[in-house]
Amino acid sequence: MQKLNVLIAILLLGLGSVKAQDFVEPFTNFVSLKECYVVTNEGDTIVGIMRGVTQSKGYITRLSLTDEFDKVHKFKAEDVKRFAIKPSGFAKGLSALDKITSVRHVLKTRKKDMINREWVFFDAQPKPRSKNKVALLQLLNPGFDQHIKVYDHINGSKSMPIKIKKVKLVGGEERTFWVVKGDSKPEIVRKASFKKSFGKLFSDSSEVVRNADRRPKFKNFAAYIHAYNELKGQSLTAER
Repeated sequence: MQKLNVLIAILLLGLGSVKAQDFVEPFTNFVSLKECYVVTNEGDTIVGIMRGVTQSKGYITRLSLTDEFDKVHKFKAEDVKRFAIKPSGFAKGLSALDKITSVRHVLKTRKKDMINREWVFFDAQPKPRSKNKVALLQLLNPGFDQHIKVYDHINGSKSMPIKIKKVKLVGGEERTFWVVKGDSKPEIVRKASFKKSFGKLFSDSSEVVRNADRRPKFKNFAAYIHAYNELKGQSLTAER
């Protein structure tokens, strides 16, 4: 347990040889005719080339792909468990340009991550602020989303820009995410009310709460989730 607490402290502080994973940058542009796959609610996996998507307020509600036998498959979001696509170089470039909203954001944007990323993942979730409708939300924490999933909040709140001679120095950084814990419905986690959301999300992990001190920071959100996963994994291993 002592070693685990040390690991958690390192993850939360972002120091030492162990570096916590961070959220990936959301892609904002896609080009058809790229390799993709769909996992249906029945558990079938359909691999093919994307033909196109239909969006509502920026969220994917329908998509179609052509498989290796040139058969066209059309899906509604509610029929899909996960959708993944390999972004083209052109799409990567456009998405990177979309991130140039301020000098600070340019420095913080992980361009290497966007260029090297092989897959972009979407999960079917209840459509934000809509009753009984489903959309595909872009996953921002692939690889450490076992218990808490974080999704891109399209058109969500961003920090206000500060300019000097019409050049943005700060601003344009995400301040809200759509978050799903377990089987719950998506909820908005805001920077402005992060302490309240933190208490709700991590109340079942006293170690994460204790190591975050009394002032959990929005910028450390990914580290908290990573530490939470480590604890859950340790707990499940101990129960076996």
